[in-house]
Amino acid sequence: MADTNTIYPEDAVLLNAYLDGELDPAACAKFERRLGLEAGLRAERERLDALRQALAGALHKETASDRLRARISNIGAPAAIARPVVGRRSFDWIQMAAAVLLTAGLSSVLTFQLIAPDRSLVAPAALVAVHQRALLAATPVDVVSTDRHTVKPWFDRHVALSPPVVDLAADGFSLLGGRIDMLDGKSVPVMIYQHREHLVSLVAAPAPGARDGGAPPVRTTRDGFTALTWTTTDFQLTAIADVAAADLETFVARWRAAPAPG
Repeated sequence: MADTNTIYPEDAVLLNAYLDGELDPAACAKFERRLGLEAGLRAERERLDALRQALAGALHKETASDRLRARISNIGAPAAIARPVVGRRSFDWIQMAAAVLLTAGLSSVLTFQLIAPDRSLVAPAALVAVHQRALLAATPVDVVSTDRHTVKPWFDRHVALSPPVVDLAADGFSLLGGRIDMLDGKSVPVMIYQHREHLVSLVAAPAPGARDGGAPPVRTTRDGFTALTWTTTDFQLTAIADVAAADLETFVARWRAAPAPG
């Protein structure tokens, strides 16, 4: 069970986006449910609220001087362009304005880098949670079938973009079926394979335009589970299991080397 008192980096980014009103309604509702359940997340929100209030009380609102108001009202006038007023005080205001614009630009870039989805990065907590839900469910699959020609059409009916389904029984990874789970607030297809007594979840997160460039999969570990992530046509695939890392690497290699399903 996840520690509800632990704040992970991805949770901190979501919390700041929530406080700034940057989440869409569905993501906002989902995050508020987490706030009601996770004490650590709730405490961090209270800390940030207190910090914001303290900063608001400490900062004083500056009012523009009459000289600055006059300069602003004259912006665009021919005389102002032809004969700019240069002096120490005006230079200070120009420096201040430049600093404000530079800070705002850097802040926007950093916010975009933190909030915008990056398909090359793995979110271990969310991915492992998908696999854990399969393990805890009464049945790990929604459609039970060892035939990819049954699982693939089932995905076609339940998600807008369905992944290829590969039969790896000959390599020791038997297809058990498929299921639909949630990842980052979106429905994603998950293929379930069995390797000896272990289950392997293959999560197919849509990534339109992605291609398999042949790069080695990105490995992450969390709570005793190993996750290997790579890209294929229009998808980011992540295989998750508690098998030996070498076995999971074999699964990924066989999956990538399999002929394109017809």
